[in-house]
Amino acid sequence: MPGTIAPDLVRAFAGQVSSRAAEPAMYFRNGDGFEAIDWASFGAGARRFSSYLLTEGVAEQDHIAIWAGNRPEWHVADMGTLALRCRPVPVYQTLSAEQAQYVLGHSESRVVVVETEELAEQVLTHRAELPDLRRIVVMGGLTQPSADGLVMSWSDALQRGENALDANAMALDARAAAVDREDIATLIYTSGTTGPPKAVLLTHANIMATTAALSTVMDASSDDRVLSYLPLAHIAERQVSEFRSYIYGNPVWFLDGVPNLGERLREVRPTVFFAVPRVWEKMSQTIHNGVAALPVHRRIIAKLALRIGKSVATRREQGKKIGAVRGWLYRKADALALSKLREQTGLDKARIAATGAAPISAAVLRHFASFGVEICEVYGQTEDTGVTTINRPGAVRFGTVGTTLPGIEVKLAEDGEILVRGENVFRGYYKDDAATAEVLVDGWLQTGDVGEVDAAGYLRITDRKKDLIITAGGKNISPSNIESLLKGHELVGNAVAIGDQRPYMTAVLTLDPDEARRWAAGHGVEGDLGAVSRSSLVRVAIEAHVKDVNRHLSHVEQIKRWTLLEKDFAMGDELTPTLKVKRKVVAEKYAVAIDAMYAGRGVE
Repeated sequence: MPGTIAPDLVRAFAGQVSSRAAEPAMYFRNGDGFEAIDWASFGAGARRFSSYLLTEGVAEQDHIAIWAGNRPEWHVADMGTLALRCRPVPVYQTLSAEQAQYVLGHSESRVVVVETEELAEQVLTHRAELPDLRRIVVMGGLTQPSADGLVMSWSDALQRGENALDANAMALDARAAAVDREDIATLIYTSGTTGPPKAVLLTHANIMATTAALSTVMDASSDDRVLSYLPLAHIAERQVSEFRSYIYGNPVWFLDGVPNLGERLREVRPTVFFAVPRVWEKMSQTIHNGVAALPVHRRIIAKLALRIGKSVATRREQGKKIGAVRGWLYRKADALALSKLREQTGLDKARIAATGAAPISAAVLRHFASFGVEICEVYGQTEDTGVTTINRPGAVRFGTVGTTLPGIEVKLAEDGEILVRGENVFRGYYKDDAATAEVLVDGWLQTGDVGEVDAAGYLRITDRKKDLIITAGGKNISPSNIESLLKGHELVGNAVAIGDQRPYMTAVLTLDPDEARRWAAGHGVEGDLGAVSRSSLVRVAIEAHVKDVNRHLSHVEQIKRWTLLEKDFAMGDELTPTLKVKRKVVAEKYAVAIDAMYAGRGVE
């Protein structure tokens, strides 16, 4: 376990560069394998980028935007910005040109680093609305710098910085030395499930305090292996794969495309792995399908082993003893099948597996626990640096989001809203004092989430205040539980419960593209996803599932009608970058289909 954590990210990073110069800091895919970048090279690249920014006249606390996927240049640009006592502004890759223009304009970013020439062109379409922008730096694929010098390549920017290193040396050292714990370390724009995104101001103190709190329940080591694949514009990925690396010195592997996730997990075998619920759900379904496809004798053994594993996991969750006989059976089951399932997922070396950013079904968590992968659910918001509570390894209670970390206080308001206070709580929204005053009251962050705490201090999220449905009959209904049950069928990709100011509950459903194709092939249904969604066989299966779900709901919660869309929701449209559904977008985009479900029927 590392000793005292540095006061800020810049000093933490400098410590890794000086003490681990020749050790690998990052790995990127090069051909058929990964190629390493050592800490000395990382540090030199960041300093060259800092020097380049100085040549652009970038002042302290100026904003530098990064619009790119996960790759070494992202980290180099980020640390080069921080070391100049400036503020990185990550931009989600999925944003449209207009949405990106809002972020760049609102943040008054001086320089934007983009991944491709195509993204540079998107910035240029709104150049007139970006008076503060001085340069667009393209990481790769730039065929020709612009004649006016506005667009330049990453390599040219670093070369310009290197050429000025001697002249800038004193200024660079002074800027790095001036970095203060209370400085803003990043602006993170919320993904905007409702309205324009707000810019969350997080300080070095927020980040270092959160990391220190997490270290009390999750061991960290320079020997850890972390795979970077979720958007770096989100606080969860920044914490897991970037900030953690600067503080503890562990190397990071960059994923070369989401379709390769399963293969790279088996290749890298991370010791720490964080995933949003949708990733865990897909992995769980893949495991189910893999077991079902085994030859008969192996399938019987695997299912029996999973049954034994589930019984052991249940007793552990309940705090009961395993017993000698059950323990012996579990060791045999693990040797025969469970350990092989862990190896197939690439999580056989994972000390820490975690989930967050959206609700996850307890059934999915229990499935992983049945073959020895304990997933710790984390709860937090960007506004409290991503962490409020966490299920501690070895003390997980499924269906809850765990207990508070040291230095973090949680209390419930009279209406059940979760309030948070601590050094992890943000300093406010950039250029939005009214919104800041609304969510920060007497030092307490008003999360907008509703919850309850059990006798052991475990927090359970019951819903979002703004997501609560009030039917025309005046009934208050939580949609999250209904949606979780609806997503329990292999065919269902996304589910949105509808009913606010309506006479009864309905649902908008989508098919899971991968599972729908597999299911269709096994049932003789041909055609694309649209054709599969129109198949009578599929609709009979969905109808049976909805009826089964309704047996678990009260009368007012039951789904009276449903509509199945011909395509799944898309990130950047109906989904945020962390795959949360934008309810307002769904309600507006599919208003005709929703209204049709209420045509000709009264209150039920």
